[in-house]
Amino acid sequence: MKFDKYIKIGVLSIALWSLTGCTDWLDVQPVDQVAGEQMFTSEEGFRQGLNGVYVELCSSSLYGGDLLTGTVEVLAQRYKFANYGTMQNLNSLGQFDYTTDYSKSNFAGIWEKGYALIANVNTLLKNADEKKNLFTGDQYNWITGEAYALRAMLHFDLLRLFGPVYKTNKEGRAIPYNKEFVLSGTDLLSASKVLEYVIDDLKEAERRLANDPVIEQGPLLEEGSTEEENFWHYRTFRLNYYAVKALQARVYLYAEMFSEALAAAREVVAVQEQYFPFTTKSQVTDGQKPDRIFSSELVFALQYPNRNKIFTDYFTPDLKDDQMWLTPSTYLENIFGTLALNDWRYESNWKVASGHTNRCFYKYSDLETDAYYADLLPMIRMSEMYYIIAETAENETDALASINLVLDNRGVELLTSVSQLESTLLNEYQKEFWGEGQLFFYYKRMNASSILSAFSGGNVNMNDTKYVLPLPQSETDFR
Repeated sequence: MKFDKYIKIGVLSIALWSLTGCTDWLDVQPVDQVAGEQMFTSEEGFRQGLNGVYVELCSSSLYGGDLLTGTVEVLAQRYKFANYGTMQNLNSLGQFDYTTDYSKSNFAGIWEKGYALIANVNTLLKNADEKKNLFTGDQYNWITGEAYALRAMLHFDLLRLFGPVYKTNKEGRAIPYNKEFVLSGTDLLSASKVLEYVIDDLKEAERRLANDPVIEQGPLLEEGSTEEENFWHYRTFRLNYYAVKALQARVYLYAEMFSEALAAAREVVAVQEQYFPFTTKSQVTDGQKPDRIFSSELVFALQYPNRNKIFTDYFTPDLKDDQMWLTPSTYLENIFGTLALNDWRYESNWKVASGHTNRCFYKYSDLETDAYYADLLPMIRMSEMYYIIAETAENETDALASINLVLDNRGVELLTSVSQLESTLLNEYQKEFWGEGQLFFYYKRMNASSILSAFSGGNVNMNDTKYVLPLPQSETDFR
């Protein structure tokens, strides 16, 4: 991959910072500040530091696992596990048993890794403000703009996991919001205050990325002529200006600021045809390099060279049914319906395999030939912006037009009445974001009283106890 050399640079930066997910973020040692001082002595050092954060977002505790295909998808009832052996822990998690050692360790890993990276970002921002003279051109604004967006995104996802159901408890105690490098815990804030800070950081990111190359030149998915220029190519691999606007739309919707969500989503879809065109059916079903993640539509993605390991560890047909993260056929049929094969997402991602009674999930499997999207993890896609518009539009015509544009580019029958909109949006979140970690957050945002379950084959009742993950013991002990 053309971008691999920048990934390797990022690994070095994380090694210098030494803020890893296996260390409680409350116990981070001051040596990291010294390492930061050594790293941040040049513009290149800041670029390396920023890359390091993106690399670590792909850790198994974050978007390379638990926040993409792992914990949040288990909680969304995507899988059915054997209730014995190594799968018993996952079975308990899927049954919303948060008291097991496995669940506690799993949640602590997400929390600690998330706050460790937030500390990394805050170290970068502090040093950047103290050393503005090191930067040339727009580099200071672009680097710190992405950093503000990263801080907002990490806090937001921690809030969506550990915070209260926002629809019914906006002022409920949630999580800390760390705006500077800290060696001790900070106060737990209300969900509304956390969202206020998330929105503030995204506004600052938007301001600093006002001259982002993506605005005039698009995603720039090709090699640059110099190392510095190449750093600002592959803009969809980073929190670029349009990714920040898309994240704003997602956050505003969660905060029930519907007019703001609509405006932000509209700004992103305004460049959809030019910069983020819909992936065609022939590209999705290509025999040698099927674009199963609909890559041209990704506004933001992470590059994860070990992505195929997700497939080989959990979904490959080489595993036995009682070893696999299994999705029963009845669950698939409930979601995709009788016309499943017409839906491009089903056709490309769900394959019949010899020796299995259920289809296997191929979204993150390796490709026979090289393609730039072979190791990408989808983070924000254009379809979500159209769903947000459909949910928040001021009139029915706009709502139907928005949802139908996506359906038309998925091989799905179009809606003819707005009365079908609510159920269709639910169905689209179930289908569109499979293995991308967004469905559980949709259920929680809507405060769904019951959700479709691969465990039972029917619906499972939901409540605050199931939607709100308990804070790690290290955090509650500190309090």
